[in-house]
Amino acid sequence: MKKQAVRVLGAAPLLTAAAIVGAAPAAADQWVMPDVTGQVLQDARNAVLAASEGVVEPATTTAEGPPFEQENLTNWEVCAQAPSAGTIIPDDTPPTLIVARPGECPSGE
Repeated sequence: MKKQAVRVLGAAPLLTAAAIVGAAPAAADQWVMPDVTGQVLQDARNAVLAASEGVVEPATTTAEGPPFEQENLTNWEVCAQAPSAGTIIPDDTPPTLIVARPGECPSGE
C-alpha cells in the first residue's frame, strides 16, 4: 500500500508540469511592439519578427504618400510606427511602419 501512495504522489508533479506546458501556447498569441522608429527598415522588420517569434511581418507605407514595394530594405528608414513601442498586440494584427529614404522623414514623424 505504501508503494501505491508513492506512485500517486510522484504523478502529481508530472500533472502540474503538463498543465503548465499545455498553457504555454496561449501566451504566444500576442507580443509586445518594439521601438523601431529611426531604424533601417531591414533592422525594424527583423525586430518585429523577433518580438512576434516569427509570426508577424510588418506592413509598410511611405511617408510621402501612396505605398509602393520596398525591395531593398536597407534603403529605407522608419519614420513612425503604429502601434507605439510597448503596446501589446495580437498575432493577427501586423504593425504599420511609415518609411522614407534615409534622412528624408518628414518633420513631426
